[in-house]
Amino acid sequence: MNYAIEHNGKAFLPDGQANDIADVSAHNSQLEQAEIAWLRTAPEKCFLYVKRPSADAVGAENCKTKITTFLGTTVSDKDSVSFSVRRYMGFGFNSYRRSITAQIFGTLYHGWYYESSGDYCRLRKAKKQGKENSK
Repeated sequence: MNYAIEHNGKAFLPDGQANDIADVSAHNSQLEQAEIAWLRTAPEKCFLYVKRPSADAVGAENCKTKITTFLGTTVSDKDSVSFSVRRYMGFGFNSYRRSITAQIFGTLYHGWYYESSGDYCRLRKAKKQGKENSK
């Protein structure tokens, strides 16, 4: 199942128009709840989004980097997201990424944040979970 978008009163999925979706926001909310439930099972791999603080962020909560779902619900544990320095890659080094570490619902993940390409990250469950993270 995929998230839907609405345009001119019609629902669309990545593969075309979706006539069977009457309420796009209800469809997306239901899909997000299923995604969050799946993340709570500590999957081996996941694809999520990085929300970095803006330059004009005010307040402690707004100045923290977060891992979110497609709709923007925070799934990373408090103060758990950290990055490495930029790594330039590709022909001519025009793109870059950063390694990222985060705890998602108590499970430690490592992966790549493709900063030059957008706000997404690909994560893999850490082989060694800390004593405080073990289930």
